[in-house]
Amino acid sequence: MDQKSEMNKKRGGGGSGRQIAVDLIDEKPSKRHMLPVWFFIGLILLTYGVIIFVTGIYEISHPPSTILSNLHAPIWWGGLLGIIGAVYILKYRPHGQ
Repeated sequence: MDQKSEMNKKRGGGGSGRQIAVDLIDEKPSKRHMLPVWFFIGLILLTYGVIIFVTGIYEISHPPSTILSNLHAPIWWGGLLGIIGAVYILKYRPHGQ
């Protein structure tokens, strides 16, 4: 037996002559973190809040023909949804490492 095939058998190569690049494999697998669903709920709430708030701003100059339009509910609800969404995003945002 030649010296090369003996070395392969000692390394676990089985004498086939092919070597696997075991040294190239990362020993520490990268940590993957799942994003919490609350982060995405915060994104949705923030998006809806901004859309409703902008609609409320538009309704100031073009008031609808409803009875309580003087309360400007879209501004209040849009602002509230936006604030809640921003709190969720800040609390559950993914932390880069």
